[in-house]
Amino acid sequence: MTLSTDEIIEIIKTNPNKASITEAVKQHNELNMHVNAVGVQDHLSTLKDYETNLQIQVGSKIIESNKGLYSSLLNPTTKVFSAKGGTKRYELPNSLKDKFREQLNYVAHGLTLRKWLEKKVFNKYITDPNGIVFIEVEDEKPKATFKSITSIFDYKVVGQKVEYVVFNPFKKEKDSDKLYYRVVDDVNDYIFEKDNDTVRLIKEETFENHFKKCPAIVVSDLFDDVTGIKTSFVSNTLEKANKFLYDNSVHSKHKLLFGFSKYWEYGITCNTCGGEGLVRGEDGGQVECSSCNGTGVRSLGDVSDKRVIPLPVDKESPVLKEFSGHETPDLDIWKQYKEDLKDHKKELYKELWNVNYTTESNGQAKTATEAVIDVQPINEKLHSVTDNFEAIEKFVTDLFGIFYYESKYKGCSINYGRRYLIESPDTLWKKLCKAKSENMPYVFLLNLTKEYIQSLYANNEEECAIQMKLLKIEPFVFMTISEVVNLNIDEEEKKRKIFFQEWYKSKNETQLLLGTKEELEKDLDAFIKTKSYKDETKKI
Repeated sequence: MTLSTDEIIEIIKTNPNKASITEAVKQHNELNMHVNAVGVQDHLSTLKDYETNLQIQVGSKIIESNKGLYSSLLNPTTKVFSAKGGTKRYELPNSLKDKFREQLNYVAHGLTLRKWLEKKVFNKYITDPNGIVFIEVEDEKPKATFKSITSIFDYKVVGQKVEYVVFNPFKKEKDSDKLYYRVVDDVNDYIFEKDNDTVRLIKEETFENHFKKCPAIVVSDLFDDVTGIKTSFVSNTLEKANKFLYDNSVHSKHKLLFGFSKYWEYGITCNTCGGEGLVRGEDGGQVECSSCNGTGVRSLGDVSDKRVIPLPVDKESPVLKEFSGHETPDLDIWKQYKEDLKDHKKELYKELWNVNYTTESNGQAKTATEAVIDVQPINEKLHSVTDNFEAIEKFVTDLFGIFYYESKYKGCSINYGRRYLIESPDTLWKKLCKAKSENMPYVFLLNLTKEYIQSLYANNEEECAIQMKLLKIEPFVFMTISEVVNLNIDEEEKKRKIFFQEWYKSKNETQLLLGTKEELEKDLDAFIKTKSYKDETKKI
């Protein structure tokens, strides 16, 4: 969008989107409190109407936020940036592509574009969904930045595209009443001065927009029909998160106030004051007995750590079987608090991912098909997040390409991997074994095997590449040697299966890593020609 000077002046005077931005800031503060623990103490102070002064004092010292809870809940989202697969393609002359890749390795904070989105922007996607990714120009180079909704005075958004943005006003001089507004549209990067009711353009501080469009995109693609603003990936969990925060606070206070066992003993008269609690002072007056601290009973320890019970004075007085002991706290309510918190966690997980927290149903092991269905809702949620970050990365990549290469840059294609590998290698292995025993289709088994290999070697790319290559070379991969021998097939095919493991052990890691599939298959064929099928099968 291209704004006229009069239109910008009107925006600065009327702030047309103030209500939406106010609502977005309110949403950001609540999300930031739960996910990043910002302002937790102020939020918990709303419980003061239900607490004693002592409980309020204790609560101010043992604040526990939901930060760890959300770190655990959001753990599957890390797979968006580590998923296997994906491609990047830049529409540039071949001679410029390597240079452009190098330029994208330093978009901000010394990070690559993908790492910057993962380490810096993803948290904002969760906690500040109406903030924007904004491309600045510093030292004649583009730089990716994130601008919080709290820094924005006004903007117009269509989808995720920002038509224009007006940043919060600033002062140039401490005592001056003049305010300065930075405004960016598709054509220019303006500075306007506001002095009382007068607003004017400062031409000498206004520059042409290098990108030919407003260089900003809203970080979230999730729309809230009720408020009319963007919403967070975790917005539907906030009500239950509040319950967890309050209940966890009450549980922590209960442990500190009532979680200690209390020592008790029969009170024995203090020898110093004779049970009066007072003794004669130097001036002849009565002062508190220093031996018993005015209690009148002999103290064998810190009186604040024990309960003193008077000795029986008549037959109606209760007589305890012991002279001393410990009064343990009520554990039933403590256990109930813990059970409530566990239930809250399960509900939060269900609310966010649409799957149950446990992986078992009625104590029965699930079939391979049921296990896949269980993971599917999580994958679908992650697909949504992946789509959003693909769009943001493409947006930033395009602006960098336009800045550096102008008309030579024709666009890009950014595709993230979609093999998220949510489950552990052990879980995938059990699923694979069960699927094989249930005679699941070959394609199903093959996909499970690929997932298992990629999960097992998630931190070893070389070994993962080798095993994925061998998966394509080994014949009858889901059959045993004895099963293959009994097949009515060519003897050479049987030998390929029989001697595959022996051939594999004869190759070193470099040969397997650098050799192509075709080269390794030829090498395997040459290897089995040296082997006798009949003689070797007897040994096997």
